[in-house]
Amino acid sequence: MYFRRRFYILVVSGLSSYTTEQRLSEAFSQYGQVVEAKIAMDRVSDRSKGFGFVTFASEDEAEKAIAEMNGKALNGRVIFVDYAKLKTSFGGGMAEARGPPEPTANK
Repeated sequence: MYFRRRFYILVVSGLSSYTTEQRLSEAFSQYGQVVEAKIAMDRVSDRSKGFGFVTFASEDEAEKAIAEMNGKALNGRVIFVDYAKLKTSFGGGMAEARGPPEPTANK
């Protein structure tokens, strides 16, 4: 039998550039089991983009984390917490191709 495990991913915005993934995980772990904590990093400067994601295994734990952490201070900055919106693509579930923009015809 195949069981699909469901995870609850929260987006955390307003993060200080000093917040580490470990500190993010520690802050949210008081509300339940944190499966993963990731901070979005700029590829060029290797600095935080000011937001990240925290994944919980339980919906109850995710709800509690949103209620308790949204609008609270973490590392000197007020953070905002909500469920992450999953990207959906239309057209048969195919991934969106990325690359340079298509040339436009001059009229």
